Amino acid sequence: MPTENHFQHQQYPTEPVTTPIQRTLNVEEADETDFSTLHTALRIGRVILVHGTFMGDDPFGIADALKSVAESVPWLAGQLNRFAEVSQEKMRPFTASVTGDVGNYHEPFRQRFQDLVGDDPQVELLSPTWSGQNHHLARADLAVRLLHRLLVRPLLADQNVLLWGHSHAGNAFALLTNLLANHQPSVAQFFDAAAQDGVSHWDEVRKHLASAASPHPWAKRIFIACFATPVRYGWDTDGYAKLAHVTFHRPDADAFPLRTKPLFPPQQIADVMNARWGDWVQAFAIAGTDVSSMSTRTINQNLTAILEANLPEPQHGLDTRFISPKRVRDTCVRWKAGTRCHRDGMNLLVDYKLSGKVSTIGQPVELSLLGHGVSTTILWLPTHLKLVLEAMRA
Repeated sequence: MPTENHFQHQQYPTEPVTTPIQRTLNVEEADETDFSTLHTALRIGRVILVHGTFMGDDPFGIADALKSVAESVPWLAGQLNRFAEVSQEKMRPFTASVTGDVGNYHEPFRQRFQDLVGDDPQVELLSPTWSGQNHHLARADLAVRLLHRLLVRPLLADQNVLLWGHSHAGNAFALLTNLLANHQPSVAQFFDAAAQDGVSHWDEVRKHLASAASPHPWAKRIFIACFATPVRYGWDTDGYAKLAHVTFHRPDADAFPLRTKPLFPPQQIADVMNARWGDWVQAFAIAGTDVSSMSTRTINQNLTAILEANLPEPQHGLDTRFISPKRVRDTCVRWKAGTRCHRDGMNLLVDYKLSGKVSTIGQPVELSLLGHGVSTTILWLPTHLKLVLEAMRA
């Protein structure tokens, strides 16, 4: 999206500003790479790793629902709030223990990243983490949390930061670029719609942005690497220094090499399970696929009015006209576009030579989670880091 994006949504299909690059990757190709250039050439002093949807401390909104009930039933508030806190404390470690590095960033991944780059930059997992819920407010909260993290622990004068995120974490990064572009009227509208007054990190960030320059001075120190990020929110090009998208892609036809096979009509189940067309989840999780929690439904409706305001009304043919409800009907039309690429940044469309490693269910690790899990594996981290380094230095 352009400068002064003002939280506009991307379209389906997109028209990438920069010609996407298509590559086939080999797990051993990064063996001789000097990863210290992340610090010496790009001046990256910190790397923040951010997991995607359903990998947070409240992915299914359980704690959120308990807190909502507690507000309505004061005599049970203490018990319900304690239950909610325990749920959040236990959920993230449980998720990490079950998933490992497939579709998730965890401590062994962070340590491997640190080993590759040496003493600089410092590599950290986002902590406290975000909820991982699949809706606007959850991603907006992640964007605000990241900005707040930079407030609490500012970059040194000669440092840049690399945000490294999987799946919808990348869409929170997109919102962050709009916040850092800091167009005051649209930023105020965003905060009003989110209705998080009284939440400390939201209050502090809103106050900070209100007195900051437009764009924010930090914007050109923000480097962003997105892996398997669905095409959703637009990027404000005044809100970042460098942006790269790494997406597992196998084109449907020579006529449209930069698009994936449409998800409507539905693909064959075997093709989806075996990632025949690349990352199915990245193509699926577009506008219309959010799931609000009980307590966030109204806020998400208000955010939709801002974040999806520029999406045109889909034009229906006989294949979609009678699908109900309207949200599903409209999403089916958007799935037909086969959108794979983001409008802004460098789109790196990659296929993987199978490494011979398998997941816990015996499937090639490159095809895990419908093609969505390979992005976070320790096995492929050196190759992914080499790819990002090349894109950032181009």
